Amino acid sequence: MHANEHSVTTAAFDAAAMATANSANDLAEAVVRTAQDHATHRHLLDVYRRIESDHFLEESCRTLETAIENMAPYWDVCSVLASYARLCQPRAYLEIGVRRGRSAAVVAATCPGIDLFLFDMWHPNYAGVPNPGPEFVQAQLDRVSHCGQVHFFSGRSQHTVPAMFSDPARPQSFSLITVDGDHRDAGARADLDNIVQHLAPGGMIAFDDIAHPEFPSLHAMWKSFLSDHAELVAIENTVDGTGTAIAVLGPAAHRR
Repeated sequence: MHANEHSVTTAAFDAAAMATANSANDLAEAVVRTAQDHATHRHLLDVYRRIESDHFLEESCRTLETAIENMAPYWDVCSVLASYARLCQPRAYLEIGVRRGRSAAVVAATCPGIDLFLFDMWHPNYAGVPNPGPEFVQAQLDRVSHCGQVHFFSGRSQHTVPAMFSDPARPQSFSLITVDGDHRDAGARADLDNIVQHLAPGGMIAFDDIAHPEFPSLHAMWKSFLSDHAELVAIENTVDGTGTAIAVLGPAAHRR
């Protein structure tokens, strides 16, 4: 399933309904439904107001407040992360492209005991905003009362992610993964290729910026990736923000 606009209507989603999510399609739709729910939007606002802000975060707060006021079915990368974390309670989260820790804080606030594996190059002035690095991100996580382990990996993700997976002492499977690092087609595709075989059954990949005007070919690269992985079910949103996609591996999936 590939939807270019809002393909799932807003609805509350509870644990009883989650029990019926026996396929990747069911699970993907459940995640988007919950991401669009205003309870999720209010949860995100609470998290955003607890961490140190910047102008991107302030803009996100205004967008969520408008969605709640207008009862609009808005969803972005952080709302699907909060949704999946709420529904599936993953034990570990891998993120490529951490920046100031907003999405990691969302996952940590939703699952306080989750273990985090965070990859970034920590460019000091990324997108015109100070990007202090791991100590700052750790402080953001402390603000949301995260109590799990945090593992920071510094360097180019095309090298650091395979290096982590080459260590048998590290986790080899993740239920929740975000790819939001290198936005060049080749770099983003390498990141996706490096994590997809480590996605657990029932797991989800979140991929951001598929409709970003500065990266017009990123969406086509994402579709090319999906065409090579028929085992994944994807839902795309090219309407809200800079565009977000998710890809879910079915709970009973078998790898080719």
